[in-house]
Amino acid sequence: MIYHLGVEDIEPGKWLAWAFELLGCYAKAASEEEAFAGAQAAIEEYFFWVARHGRPTPRADQPIEGKVVETYRSFVSEGDYIVNAFFEDDRRPLSGAEVGEGIWLLGCTRRDLMELIRDIPPERFTEPIRDDVFGSIEKIVEHVATAEWWYFDRLGMAFPRDQMPEGLAGKLEKVRAQTVALLPALVDDSRVVERRGEKCAGVGHRDAPRRVRQSSRAGAPGLPGGERGLCWMPAQDCEKWIVRMVRYGEEKD
Repeated sequence: MIYHLGVEDIEPGKWLAWAFELLGCYAKAASEEEAFAGAQAAIEEYFFWVARHGRPTPRADQPIEGKVVETYRSFVSEGDYIVNAFFEDDRRPLSGAEVGEGIWLLGCTRRDLMELIRDIPPERFTEPIRDDVFGSIEKIVEHVATAEWWYFDRLGMAFPRDQMPEGLAGKLEKVRAQTVALLPALVDDSRVVERRGEKCAGVGHRDAPRRVRQSSRAGAPGLPGGERGLCWMPAQDCEKWIVRMVRYGEEKD
């Protein structure tokens, strides 16, 4: 089967290749060519993860082929803000089926995330990670906790910022509850809003579910058993961010 790919450079030297047909599925690499080359393995891993969580997947003997249909190059907007991709595929309004799938995926990745971080010692949780934009596992988790809020805020649907809980557990719970409650309202919504040069779709919040899982894979020495985890940032691909960033920080140590 052919999977259509959108390729973007999220930061200098960091490329992603998204499989549009598979919410939150992407390959990452240091170059555009390497991201494309890694797409097949990323799709296979995605199917393995989905099957492990009880969902049917294509037969193993079915060939997987990636086809790049869009390439997006990030740019710097006002205040040195890096604007990441808003693909043409992100303009398609979400369907009810996609929202249902996205909510299921978010539930699975959140459970994976909590299992991944539950036994991390406090000192490891706050330990600085060299060359990481967030700086520590704690800050990465906080980003995961608030990223979904950010998407809904762009659409004018989020609860007020001053109502954000102080603790991480409260943030994770309240923001996720908002996401699950509001995603169904975005079915067939074709709005596209732009702030600081970056677009976000009411458009079914497709960009959010896509990125939510982005935060997904992380394996890190120092985590329980050195295990690997799969996170999601729904198009927010947010949780995937956490795990991916945790692993990146570990590799730098």
